[in-house]
Amino acid sequence: MIGRVTKVGIVMRVILIACGLIIPLLCAGQPAQPSKIPPCRQMPDDPANYASNMVRPKYPKDALRNGVAGNVELRAVIAPDGRMKDLAVFSGNPELASSAIVAIRKWRFHPETRQGQSVETAFKIHVRFSLLLREANSDVELESPPLESVIQPKSGPDVVGPRQIYTPEPEFSEADRKKGAQGNVGIALVVGADGLPRNLQVTCSSLPDSNENALTAVRQWKFAPGTKDGKPISVPIEVEVSFKRF
Repeated sequence: MIGRVTKVGIVMRVILIACGLIIPLLCAGQPAQPSKIPPCRQMPDDPANYASNMVRPKYPKDALRNGVAGNVELRAVIAPDGRMKDLAVFSGNPELASSAIVAIRKWRFHPETRQGQSVETAFKIHVRFSLLLREANSDVELESPPLESVIQPKSGPDVVGPRQIYTPEPEFSEADRKKGAQGNVGIALVVGADGLPRNLQVTCSSLPDSNENALTAVRQWKFAPGTKDGKPISVPIEVEVSFKRF
């Protein structure tokens, strides 16, 4: 996205939880008191977790001379062995994008692991060319597979957690958009045997004005349901939606 950004990038962390262990209010079906909702723990973005040797893109001389600035968005697909399979430009000035590509091809990406095995990983890359600074700065965001941490419920390892298959993004609230605020909203819910979310409850929030927007979006999510012994079951989980501006 270029220029004024009103949409939200989301980073989803899904945690299986045991009823009564983390969110007793959810299991009791009682709404949380807004005044008692704590702020979410901030998860600092550290591109070094995803890539190293992050050579900074050079600002093209002609672009500087002509006053060309702006953002370039790219997507890198990394094979399990760390090789770059694909690098595509989503948006941005072609001259700036060419410089970004030259630099990013020198980066060394670290693929994600799942169940102890490296897996194909996609990253969103944002490069900002600033005339004021006369330089380019980059950040990296994990696109897939989704960030997730799993805690097996008390019922044992034969329970497989639900998996997101449709996750429309929420919008910033008007108040947070005007303030340029960023932050996270944590939501506890139950994914039914039909894969639909139920009993949503905000458990933490760094952006109270955007809580309802996050709830509205997550109510539309669809999951492959959790299973026990191969049969669909209802499973309590917690998701975290991260509102960011790129």
